[in-house]
Amino acid sequence: MKPLNLIYSQSDGVTRHLADNITKNWLIGLRQTNPAILDMFADRDKLPYRDMLPWSGEFAGKYITGAYYIYRLTKNEDLRRYIETFIDELISLQDSDGYLGCFSKNCRLTGAYSSSPERTGDTWDSWSHYHIMYGLLMWYGVEKNQSYLDTAEKIAELFIATFYGDNQKRIVDIGYSEMNLAPIHSFAMLYNLTGKKKYLDFALKIEEDISDERAGNYINHSQNGLEYYQCPKPRWESMHIIMGIAELYRATQKEYYRDVAVQIYSSIQKTDVHNTGAFSTNEAAIGNPFGSGSIESCCVIAYNALAVEIFKLTHDPSVIDFLEISHYNACMGMWSPSGRWSTYDTPMNGDRRANYHHIVFQSRPGSPELNCCSVNAARSVGNISEWMFTYDNDTLYINAFEQGSYTDDKGVKIDISGSYPAPGEIRISVKNYKGKLALRIPAWSKNTEISVNGAVCNPDSGKYFLTEIDDDTDFTVNFDFSVRYLTGHGEQEGLFSIYRGPVLYGVDVTGIENQNINELSPVSKKRISETPVKKSGDMLTVPIDENLTLRDFYHLGQTGCIYRTWLPLAD
Repeated sequence: MKPLNLIYSQSDGVTRHLADNITKNWLIGLRQTNPAILDMFADRDKLPYRDMLPWSGEFAGKYITGAYYIYRLTKNEDLRRYIETFIDELISLQDSDGYLGCFSKNCRLTGAYSSSPERTGDTWDSWSHYHIMYGLLMWYGVEKNQSYLDTAEKIAELFIATFYGDNQKRIVDIGYSEMNLAPIHSFAMLYNLTGKKKYLDFALKIEEDISDERAGNYINHSQNGLEYYQCPKPRWESMHIIMGIAELYRATQKEYYRDVAVQIYSSIQKTDVHNTGAFSTNEAAIGNPFGSGSIESCCVIAYNALAVEIFKLTHDPSVIDFLEISHYNACMGMWSPSGRWSTYDTPMNGDRRANYHHIVFQSRPGSPELNCCSVNAARSVGNISEWMFTYDNDTLYINAFEQGSYTDDKGVKIDISGSYPAPGEIRISVKNYKGKLALRIPAWSKNTEISVNGAVCNPDSGKYFLTEIDDDTDFTVNFDFSVRYLTGHGEQEGLFSIYRGPVLYGVDVTGIENQNINELSPVSKKRISETPVKKSGDMLTVPIDENLTLRDFYHLGQTGCIYRTWLPLAD
């Protein structure tokens, strides 16, 4: 299964509005506002050495990756041209041996800082190269610029020359294995792209490292039925390793790779996804989705990227149900609607703080706004481009329902009108397409009505409505936006979360009168069900009474006030 190759995308939905703002207010101009993002590579051998974070070299790779996914969604040509210039400069900073990191020559891929080359195991140099390779390969798929692929292959040759040969170290030996083994993903991708067996052989060497307890031993633990949080290294970064395992399935067709990737995805679904559709607590899986620890943006992005790969392998609509809830809540919720800033932590209850304030320790001269999450956050919103419309053999899948006009490179046109994700009728027109079509019916829509060219039916929830069309076809869809509740446990015992459709609703200080948000009186479920959703611009509200208004999670607390998504309710 692959995404629809959109050549034109004009959406008037909430996602597109945010993506446009991210493009103009964050992505375009980043080289100028934070020049160290590339200068750290140019200065790597100059004294005195820059003060680097272990992961500083990842910033450029994550940035071009996020821009890629936003471009897939918007087709903004100004963004494409800006990133082309950025990548050209990045490529010019690659050394003759293939190194494209930010540490000095005697520290390359050793795990050592430039200032202390004798001490290893401290840096994420391998991880940083993975993100650059991945970003280049994504843009190579758009531009077909041979220099992008050549640069990724030069990095690969450096790795092959450095690791796993006679008397050579293994990647696991340089430390931080849950991060530094991520190139298993990019090497498997290179093999599937080029057919060069040496890349597959190297990926299989990394697989041997993964079986080391120092590296999480994910495959063996998964095959023994353990949950992901029970592994030795249950951090979020290893989602990229698991994506590599999924890519190895595509390379080898060995079933155990697919089974492991699916099992780990499913395990996290059971044990570590919060009410916002966000993965992780304090940057790892802990086996408890009700805990109040930080929910890092990078964790959400990595797990959702894995979810896309699982959907491609399984065609399971429940994966899209999850991705949709996560998109409208966790992913959009990590952004200011202005697109100017994003968060490190977007809690279930709390407040929103710009990542470059929250994790200010990552700021450096020349890169005051750069940190692991700020450079990565655009991918959270652009990720929807991977699953909104997809092809599989002879079937077109429609998975998303925001208003817009979409055309692919084969001339297929999809027009959608309506107020989604707010309640209301949706009209879908498919033109220039003949063949099988699958329309996702979300699991939350228990009573759906579809009219196909005037013929009415009531498809099952949580499945695809399958039909075959011979010509231009019009659909009218009425999803069931009845209120749903999630019951809290542990720290959220006695509290509830409120949903309509894919949207989580909560309350912030601006939405209450005559009450302390920390001492809210129980809200009537009957009153919530009877109160219609109101749409004002992109904001969705449920005005219960003059003293209480619920808001969609994306807009909760955006003024800097306290918000809550776990609420006391009464029948």
